[in-house]
Amino acid sequence: DRRCPELAAMQRLDRAIGRLDAVVRGRPGRIAPTVERELMLIARAVSSGLARDAADRAERLADLLEHPAASGS
Repeated sequence: DRRCPELAAMQRLDRAIGRLDAVVRGRPGRIAPTVERELMLIARAVSSGLARDAADRAERLADLLEHPAASGS
């Protein structure tokens, strides 16, 4: 939303986190260290008030993890 870019970023972040939650919960075993690192960077961006950066990272990570090649399918 152009009128409130921070709200739009938070909405994007919320959707991306929902996607990540579904993907991570659906995987057996532990998540890869690189995925853990990205999740920590997303959390750090959120706690720093950088919603847009967090949303960008979360969307990229969700796209990567949702790709069939990421699950070996």
